[in-house]
Amino acid sequence: MTNAGDVAARILTERAHGRVERNGSIAPLTSYRLGGRADVMLDAAGLEDLEALAAAIKEAGVPVLVVGRGSNMLVSDRGFDGVALRLGAGFRWSNASGRTIEAGGAMPLPALATLAMHHELAGFEFAVAIPASLGGAVRMNAGAHGHELAEVLSSVDVFVLPDGTRRRLSAEEAGFSYRRSDLPTGSIVTAASLTLRMGTTEEIVAGMNEAKEWRRRTQPLNLPNGGSVFKNPPGDHAARLIEQVCGKQMRVGGARISEVHANFIVAEDDARADDVYTLLRRIQRMVREDTGVELEPELKLIGEFEEVPDGSHRG
Repeated sequence: MTNAGDVAARILTERAHGRVERNGSIAPLTSYRLGGRADVMLDAAGLEDLEALAAAIKEAGVPVLVVGRGSNMLVSDRGFDGVALRLGAGFRWSNASGRTIEAGGAMPLPALATLAMHHELAGFEFAVAIPASLGGAVRMNAGAHGHELAEVLSSVDVFVLPDGTRRRLSAEEAGFSYRRSDLPTGSIVTAASLTLRMGTTEEIVAGMNEAKEWRRRTQPLNLPNGGSVFKNPPGDHAARLIEQVCGKQMRVGGARISEVHANFIVAEDDARADDVYTLLRRIQRMVREDTGVELEPELKLIGEFEEVPDGSHRG
């Protein structure tokens, strides 16, 4: 625990309503189930807890990691030297009115897709195949099955750290592009609004089933992973390049390229975050040297990593 972490933990313990934990493990909160500990962990119960966090940042100067459902991040084995934030129950709400769905940043996308189906609202079926929270999905303009969140998003509510201001941004102001947004620095997505179209239950259920089957067929669901490792380069697919250059047999320690989809790195029981990181970098180098294409990670790398030496499974 750093001195700054001590200060942040004290302020949060005094002012926050949600759970505050020192030296808490981040790994169970991520889909990779890998990584070390955070100086401080905060389960924010509501906006008041974010205000407490803003005060802690101002006084202690610690960085913040918003975990969400942890489905597109790799946390270092050495942990995170700051506050790991997860939005709690106060951010898990939703309502539907007309063609609009409003929801809190902690709502899972599959649950929102099901809500849309119950209200005969179409256009969000693809989200049933994305294991992310609404907040994280907005930040990275998550997509699947040929669709992305920007297609249906109408507004975003953010809490901006460290000044603690609240803003509502239109979809245009959020600046969406492929797998990214241009939200203000320090933004935490607290809620968002979706505008959908009317449809029939049969049409929507069919679309959801198609998206779920596509995910089952094309993604490794039986081993921990962080989703697509690399963004698709313009006019091509990262998986095609990886399979062409690296095949599907590469591994480092407990991390290996998935035989189901080459743009997924899966973690076996003995994997470390450094194994995944090393494999990611080796793939990057091999594709660059063979094709000239620089693959850009879609996976968020949190903390400091070390590459595992060649010929060593444990570094």
